[in-house]
Amino acid sequence: MQAFLTVLVFCGVLGYGLGGRGAVDAMGESRAQLPILMYHSLLKDESQHGDYVLSPDIFRQDMEYLHEHGYETVVVADLIAYVKEGAPLPEKPVMVTFDDGFFNNDYYAGPVLQELGMKAVVSIIGAQTELFTENGQENAYWSYLTIDRLKEMTKSGVFEIQNHSWDLHTNGERRGCLRKRGEDESTYRVFFTEDAERVQRLLAEAGLPAPTCYTYPFGACSWETEELVREMGFACSMGCEEGMNELTRDPACLYHMKRWNRPSGLSTQTMMDKIGI
Repeated sequence: MQAFLTVLVFCGVLGYGLGGRGAVDAMGESRAQLPILMYHSLLKDESQHGDYVLSPDIFRQDMEYLHEHGYETVVVADLIAYVKEGAPLPEKPVMVTFDDGFFNNDYYAGPVLQELGMKAVVSIIGAQTELFTENGQENAYWSYLTIDRLKEMTKSGVFEIQNHSWDLHTNGERRGCLRKRGEDESTYRVFFTEDAERVQRLLAEAGLPAPTCYTYPFGACSWETEELVREMGFACSMGCEEGMNELTRDPACLYHMKRWNRPSGLSTQTMMDKIGI
């Protein structure tokens, strides 16, 4: 994932801004700082732990820390309401995200979030959701969330489902959703749009809310991808660059949001100190 950060430099302009959470600047504009935590897979097997696989027990400790320190979770819908409708945010907002849509996100994280009254955003890989919907497998080690599972998660109010591409996680000529070398612009635009729209259709046809946020595979993006994301009507996009987000009433602040990847090997306190919360 880190190999792609060089294409993200132009996107990291949200900055730390003026004032703290819930602050009003000298011009009277409302601003709020938002840390976003990025998780992937949760497994008990220590041999699997690494940069993108974390112990469910550590995840619980992270959530308990946030809860005990007065942080309240928000989802993309809350951010859109804040920016576009002037709706309030909690005094200390935080966002918890899961990339890829592993079954273990719901299996292990769901009960913890439910118990603590918290919410999370899950960005699914459409092809994997379709595959496991068809084969019906639900295993913490390898399976992904099915449509029926996504319906339950949405109905619970604990999870919000977003778009992480249809199938752009293969390491090949294309880096995530970026244009391939030698690929002309029109061909690329059709490719990207069709891939993203397949996820939108999959969820819409199942009666699930259409995603409002595009989460970049590997965090790889460019000016082209950001332009296409906006043209398609996504109100938000998320990358993998680490840092604090500053929310204003300007819709532009919701694009290429920064997130802190949560690896194994760090205590909850060390991780939260790194983020600064």
